[in-house]
Amino acid sequence: MTTVVPALSIVSLARIRAIIAVSMLLVLASCASSDSREAEIAVQEAEVMAAEAETASLVEEATRERAARMSRQADEQQAEEAMLQARRDTAEVRRAERERIKMQQAELQTEKAAKEQQVLQARQQEIAAIAARRQVKLDRIAELELLILQTGNASSADEVSVMALNEAINVAEGLLDALAMEQTKYEDTDSFGNTIEPLAKSLIAELKSRKNELVSRLRSQ
Repeated sequence: MTTVVPALSIVSLARIRAIIAVSMLLVLASCASSDSREAEIAVQEAEVMAAEAETASLVEEATRERAARMSRQADEQQAEEAMLQARRDTAEVRRAERERIKMQQAELQTEKAAKEQQVLQARQQEIAAIAARRQVKLDRIAELELLILQTGNASSADEVSVMALNEAINVAEGLLDALAMEQTKYEDTDSFGNTIEPLAKSLIAELKSRKNELVSRLRSQ
């Protein structure tokens, strides 16, 4: 009996030691398993953070691209509007220029018509004046012819008076011819109303002077 008890104690001690070793292994295994899960969780969290960062970067890049696209579209629209406005301005300037030229041409046409009318009226007045002077000379010729007849029938008539009267009539007729020629020249004018041939005003004045001189000589006798 004395020798059996120690043997049992040795066996129990060995078992206890084995149990302790297994427990320690279990504890160590448990610790290792916990560390592995924590590492896995950390990796997952890092992956999530990386994904979130990448997503945020993509969102930021997309936002920048959208803003840049909108800015380009705004610039293009502004440039197109500016081009359209420039075209409208150019068209308005051309329209205003055409209107100005049209009004200027109308004014020039009106001025030209008014000037032509004035020239025509002046020419008509001058022709009427020439006709009036011609009629006066015609009346004077008739008067001189009657005077010749009366002088020729009178007993006191002399040859000088008759010659003077005849010359006066010739001068009057010459003046009449000159006036008739003047009227013809007025009928032959250019677009400005000027006579194509120069007016013989000096000839008319000379004939008129000679006629007046002859009439004065006749009256003094």
